[in-house]
Amino acid sequence: GGGISCVMQDGKVFEKAGVNVSVVFGYLTEEAAKQMRSRGKVLKGKDGKLPFCAMGVSSVIHPKNPHIPTVHFNYRYFEIEEEDGSKQWWFGGGTDLTPVYIDKEDAFLFHNTLKEACDKHHPKYYADFKKWCDRYFYVRHRGETRGIGGIFFDDLDSPNQEEVFNFVKGCARTVVPCYLPIVKKHLNDSFTPEEKDWQQVRRGR
Repeated sequence: GGGISCVMQDGKVFEKAGVNVSVVFGYLTEEAAKQMRSRGKVLKGKDGKLPFCAMGVSSVIHPKNPHIPTVHFNYRYFEIEEEDGSKQWWFGGGTDLTPVYIDKEDAFLFHNTLKEACDKHHPKYYADFKKWCDRYFYVRHRGETRGIGGIFFDDLDSPNQEEVFNFVKGCARTVVPCYLPIVKKHLNDSFTPEEKDWQQVRRGR
């Protein structure tokens, strides 16, 4: 398989922003199959072989101004073919925000936009996937969170493929409305060399 990577850097707004679209296929390694089993997947391969295909889009955006947060999103699809020709599939992904300096209005806009997208599909999605994100991006050895979270999920395979795909598309479509207004709001904020240094420290973590 393969993919397309696009990087924008040294711009007026973004120091570096990357988007990666990938489509890969092959056979699951024994190690990968074990990991799938540990997540509750019952997989039966032919002669120990499990053909798979995976595809996704992911992005990390680092702004120049330390008052504009970094954003990350990733949405993906995975499919495995079993011995009898049947297929197991699931979706995963999420969107999260990493501000250097927290603005409560920004945090509300970001989370509320994600919540509205989740609520269109299931009343528990936002609460469950927000908790999942908070756990996933908690840096244990530092005793701190990576940012203010967002949503994160994996192994989502119900109620049916079309419905889950519609949910994932809805989540992906929130990226611009939950982030661009925050970028525009802080575009012309002044900042000190010390604030820029702190941005680099936070980013390094």
